Amino acid sequence: MPAARSWLVVCDEFAVEHAVPRELFELLFCFRAADPRGGPPPPPEPSFAGDFAELERALIEADPLARVGAALCEDVDAEQAELFARRVAAVDRALAGLGDARGRLLRVGLRQRLAGMLAAPGPRAVRVRALADFHYSQLGRLRAGPSAAGPTLAEHVARLEWREVSPGIEHGRIAGSTRAGPVHVNLLRVDPGQVRLEVHDCRDAVARGLSFADHGVELGATAAVSGGFFLYSEPDIEPPSARFDPVGLLLDEGRVISPPVFRRGALAIDEHGRVTIDRLGLEACTLVIDGEAGPIELDGQQAWNRSHGRIGPGHPSAAIVGDRVLAVGRSLPIPLNGFVVRLPSGPAPTPGARVGYAPILGARAAPLRAAIAGGPMLLEHGRPTLDLQREEFWSSAPPVTFSQDETGDRNLLPRLAVGLDIDDRLLFAAIDGRNFARALGMTLAEVGELLLELGCHTATNLDGGSSKRMVVGGIEVDLASTEIEDGDGPGSRRDVHTGVFLFAEPRS
Repeated sequence: MPAARSWLVVCDEFAVEHAVPRELFELLFCFRAADPRGGPPPPPEPSFAGDFAELERALIEADPLARVGAALCEDVDAEQAELFARRVAAVDRALAGLGDARGRLLRVGLRQRLAGMLAAPGPRAVRVRALADFHYSQLGRLRAGPSAAGPTLAEHVARLEWREVSPGIEHGRIAGSTRAGPVHVNLLRVDPGQVRLEVHDCRDAVARGLSFADHGVELGATAAVSGGFFLYSEPDIEPPSARFDPVGLLLDEGRVISPPVFRRGALAIDEHGRVTIDRLGLEACTLVIDGEAGPIELDGQQAWNRSHGRIGPGHPSAAIVGDRVLAVGRSLPIPLNGFVVRLPSGPAPTPGARVGYAPILGARAAPLRAAIAGGPMLLEHGRPTLDLQREEFWSSAPPVTFSQDETGDRNLLPRLAVGLDIDDRLLFAAIDGRNFARALGMTLAEVGELLLELGCHTATNLDGGSSKRMVVGGIEVDLASTEIEDGDGPGSRRDVHTGVFLFAEPRS
């Protein structure tokens, strides 16, 4: 029997023997470190005393997939745990169905990394979800293959046809094969001068059992798109925060529903109706905390959120979530969806004190009427830009699917994004994904490239995944699914908790 050596060495020998491209083998090195954001070095790789076929058999017999649902229930609810377990199983089946050395190699990598994640201390759900998305993405590219005969995305854009929905609102669609695989993209082109834009918290509509399309009909909207991020898979959602709370800025008719805790790309409409896309954080407003000795005004730049760590500064501080002070003291735990702000000398506020946010100012220093944050920014000044750390997608900041991503923007996912073109029109793009046959999805960089081809100079990502939605005339035009599909399966979707609604008549 050969001496034990790293399982990666075993896979390397197999890859060389079967002429598997080197870049495909190197994908096995992903997910080595449990903390991809500056944590300890990764542990030693497991060793194996045998050849690749024996390693393959051992991982099939051990069947780590059977343990996924139960293990993830320690982090998330049973519904999420089973969903992520189904995704991993779907990718595993698809890799087995590829029927060649490439599929065998990636399947061994999937199962080996999965076994390691399940054996490690929690939380595990976010990493298992990312592992499934990553292997789906690599397999999708392999199945699509280089097709020199297929059109490029730019060629699809060049022959794009727009249909007027109402004055100032046009709908277009890009669908079919490309050299990078199948795509299915719905687009809205909007003239803010002819259309009224509103941002809404949709949680009440969800509680009443309304679909996103029905909510738009109820409001009288001509079209609508889903909005920003919300708490979902984070393992430490604690009161006063709750699952589905908005993450980042959400401003409706001047009312702050969710403060700009994180400085991220946002779509904003000021009191004059002017539309901008820019990074907005606490520096855009002044915090006012009620106190017995009178209000305390604070500079928002003195704040720490979860992208900076888990513990605030050793100075007198207040921990804030939403519109309330959670705690007062030194070295306070930083709330998941809140922040810690340094207090000036003098009487401190008491826990429970109300927090207000003075008019939030946009890029033109005008008060904002409506705004919704997403991020990261995809385009600035007509050039691609993508910097997760700059936009505070880091450490344990929500959503952790972005902040703890360790794949380097290599996942093909359903996306939603918004851009501004040279005529000051808004371009909303709803990009379908998680379907091998119909739409693979896109990376963030690819979304930026698409919007650049569409003539945008500035753009930001919004929330995507299975809560991505686009509605035109009361009908959902995109194809969203929580499941990994391979054809025209019905799929299942998550509810939409925030949205941007478009009305045919301009604001008076």
